[in-house]
Amino acid sequence: MQKIMKIVTILSIALLALSACEAKTNNTKLQKTTATKTTATKTTKIKVHTKKDFDLSGIYKDSAKITPSGKYMIIIFNSSKSLYCIKLQSDISNSKKLIKELKYDFTTYLLDTRHNRTHKLQHQGKYINADTKTLIDIYGVRGIPTLVFTDKKGESILMVPGYMPTKQFLVTLDFIKEKKWLSLNRQNGDVYKALKKYYLANNIHVRKKSKK
Repeated sequence: MQKIMKIVTILSIALLALSACEAKTNNTKLQKTTATKTTATKTTKIKVHTKKDFDLSGIYKDSAKITPSGKYMIIIFNSSKSLYCIKLQSDISNSKKLIKELKYDFTTYLLDTRHNRTHKLQHQGKYINADTKTLIDIYGVRGIPTLVFTDKKGESILMVPGYMPTKQFLVTLDFIKEKKWLSLNRQNGDVYKALKKYYLANNIHVRKKSKK
């Protein structure tokens, strides 16, 4: 477990210079005005997607046992209360290609950080018992959503914190499937440097998060 935490900590630090800045929400403000004989009252509401708008239950595996099952694995740390998480799930539901890849080409898990479930996590051919909070610590999750990509043995390849637009998500999946990471050192940031070059080659431009 110490080895996992060491690797993921290094990967997390390396990714801070690579990850895309949080996308601005495109929520539409709807205004409703009720008129009377003498006054008018205006109420503004923000429209957001809810779970009722999409059902992705067929994509995600039961996280009681987290194993690659012979495929590359993705673990998405999520919260149903987060607008960025809801937007990510909505994007997936609106992309047939993402649905197909996450369901058939990858073994994909969705972990709700608000609920502390018990899991069996496969790593290097062995299973370790860990609850959701422990997995958050193991992978160094600092915000949601966070996406962890692993090889077919369950070892971490890279971790992407924050909302990931559909095009970037698909290109990241291609990076994994094309094994652009295979001969690289996963502990010193080489994977993220290669990912950045791969993004640029595919017209994905990422920016550093602005400092306030």
